[in-house]
Amino acid sequence: MRRDGERARNNVALVRRMYELFGSGELDFLQREVFAPDVVWTRPGHNPTGGVRQGPDEVISLFAGLSATGVSVELVRADAWGDDTVLEVHRVRGESREVLLDVFDCARYRVRDARIAEVRVYTSDQHAVDTYFWTAYDLAPRSDRWTG
Repeated sequence: MRRDGERARNNVALVRRMYELFGSGELDFLQREVFAPDVVWTRPGHNPTGGVRQGPDEVISLFAGLSATGVSVELVRADAWGDDTVLEVHRVRGESREVLLDVFDCARYRVRDARIAEVRVYTSDQHAVDTYFWTAYDLAPRSDRWTG
């Protein structure tokens, strides 16, 4: 029988592994081996990256979209909170069209059956995040957006 402390350490290691795989671009492995089949990932904001993603396909699509904007994500610290929760702090940096992003985010992970099942992200400067991602993604000219 596992002790709760061991499970907590394994959960923290799982979150650290997720960061390693994201950083190395191993999104297929991440999708297959790290996320629960019903994972739910929630990001705040009024920008293309904000909202709720359900299932590994949608989460991986979010990760690919983040990578396409040139952001780098650095895990600062991760700790267990009980036997099924990991809390972490990460730094997000990027530059797009002369707009700089440098914020600290934190996230709460729920781990179930050694897979990440739920994530909720919180950010230190939502306005900066919204501005960056609206700048980083190309939108059709306004006149084209209003026509079908």
